[in-house]
Amino acid sequence: MSDFAEFIELKLVTEDEAECLYRLQVEAFMPLYEKYQDDDTSPAKESLERVREKIIEKNSDFYFIIFHGEKIGGVRVRRHQGKRVYENVNWISPVFVIPEFQNKGIASKVIEQLFALYPNTIEWRLDTIKQEAGNCHLYEKCGFVRAGDGIVVNEKMTLVDYVKIVPEDEKLEKFKEGDLK
Repeated sequence: MSDFAEFIELKLVTEDEAECLYRLQVEAFMPLYEKYQDDDTSPAKESLERVREKIIEKNSDFYFIIFHGEKIGGVRVRRHQGKRVYENVNWISPVFVIPEFQNKGIASKVIEQLFALYPNTIEWRLDTIKQEAGNCHLYEKCGFVRAGDGIVVNEKMTLVDYVKIVPEDEKLEKFKEGDLK
């Protein structure tokens, strides 16, 4: 695909859209659940009620990923602003695209859009499955680095943390452009 970033938009999910988001999340994560059988950690096994809770959570923004007008996935940003240790640190959890739209560069464009939507973020965090080389490559391509050894979920799967520290020169550049308030 060519540069199609203009065809990707993020739209905040409302509570009454929870069922649609839930169906997309299950469709996107079910292949990984079937591979790893991670009952306690898989978003494919979350209840509709848990998804609804995440949508309305105070320090959280859940977006639909829309491509050419079609809802194809979702991404959630959890904020920890105002607390001394976690001020302006954001977590991406989860980010997902349904299988027919995976491996097309959409997720990396979504992550770039998140960086622009949250210009005051000094550090981004997320986790992923260590055994999924494509996911690890995606996050590394977006500037994240692996942090720590990870958590063994079961004999098939380990979750690893990724961190992206926003360099001072990027923050300075945004300030000069008038993006920071």
